[in-house]
Amino acid sequence: MYRITNESKYIAVTFTGSVSFSELLDAFLRITALPGFGDKSRIWIFKGDDETSLSLATISSVMPIVQKLNLKNRKNKVAIVLQNGLQNAVTGLFHSGGSQKGAPRVDLFEDVDSAVQWIAA
Repeated sequence: MYRITNESKYIAVTFTGSVSFSELLDAFLRITALPGFGDKSRIWIFKGDDETSLSLATISSVMPIVQKLNLKNRKNKVAIVLQNGLQNAVTGLFHSGGSQKGAPRVDLFEDVDSAVQWIAA
């Protein structure tokens, strides 16, 4: 299940529990129809109560999809918030792909406040 919040500077998608590819794609298609989509950064928030609701295997398969879906517009940032302790475990998925020019456009966070601050910077 997910919820979309359309803020002035960003669009946040909050998933609770396990995440399927079809649910992720559905959320992405819905946010692309929102006013201002092309001008706003995105925050993808994954809340899992425990490892069974949001496992490392699920995160490992979902995160590259989120990254690719959001890379077309290079001026906007994408923050991914993992609130179940898996943030450190998946950091390598994003920072092992070679060097990027300039500041990173996709980054991982453990809490929403940090993600919002990064997007605003």
